[in-house]
Amino acid sequence: MARKISQEHIDAYKKGIFKKLFEVITEDPELSFEIRMNNEVMVYYHKDKILTTTIKKGKPKITILSDKYYKEEGKNKPTVCFDKEHIDHNLISKEEMRSYFKEAKKLVNALTPGAEFSVQQNIALGNRSFDNRYLVVDMEWMYSQSGIPKDERISKTRIDLLIVDTKKDNEGYNDIYLTELKLGLVATEGASGTIDHVNKTKEIIDDERACKSMREDVVSIIEQKEKLGLLKGKHKEFNFGRKPKMMLILAYRGEDEKKKLLAEFEKARKVAKEIEMEEPKCIMHNALIELE
Repeated sequence: MARKISQEHIDAYKKGIFKKLFEVITEDPELSFEIRMNNEVMVYYHKDKILTTTIKKGKPKITILSDKYYKEEGKNKPTVCFDKEHIDHNLISKEEMRSYFKEAKKLVNALTPGAEFSVQQNIALGNRSFDNRYLVVDMEWMYSQSGIPKDERISKTRIDLLIVDTKKDNEGYNDIYLTELKLGLVATEGASGTIDHVNKTKEIIDDERACKSMREDVVSIIEQKEKLGLLKGKHKEFNFGRKPKMMLILAYRGEDEKKKLLAEFEKARKVAKEIEMEEPKCIMHNALIELE
């Protein structure tokens, strides 16, 4: 089942009950609008899901931030509510919606502050045009294995960015990259380090069902995000190959960190060769802001 929302749900964002909500989301560069399965849209902030919308039997529904962010003593649930009694009123007022996101962000920051996601978010925002070399299609993508027998499932892993190369390769295909972003050296270590992601990405690449699901998601998400006006530039038709590739975006904050990250990439490249995986594409990203 591809990540897809109904035409009714799309229309709700373009001209219906979610129109002003959509405007608030798209005006805020810290929020990420992502299409999910089961006719759901999830809005993310710092890798955290802070709002979900769906339409069931013609009725819009909004689910707010999980109570894990405010169940501790001293923390309060967002004051803006979107239950049945308040949804119509609060979806009219942009100020109410902005207040909700402001309160939700504060709760997320108190629990899981994350500089890495800010870089990830900015990369996504800067690459959502068909005119770019790389088109970011989705953030936080995960292969759904709910209908697959447990003994046939692969390791669970969440992909930071699904990226399409708008330029065809030598064989006439537009490559899809399963992209992992790392900010600094700490992010390359441990259970979710670079080497671990190489191994888990190889599992996806080698699994036909996972590749098929991923391609279907990419096609579906591009179509719907274009309808919603989230993708800019002149439309392009893509020709995707059967298997995706891996990309590493290594964000550095100084020359010393850059050299060490390049050394980490060499380790990842070596592991990829050992497991007979195509060498990951590496993009070095300068995370410093230089004033001119």
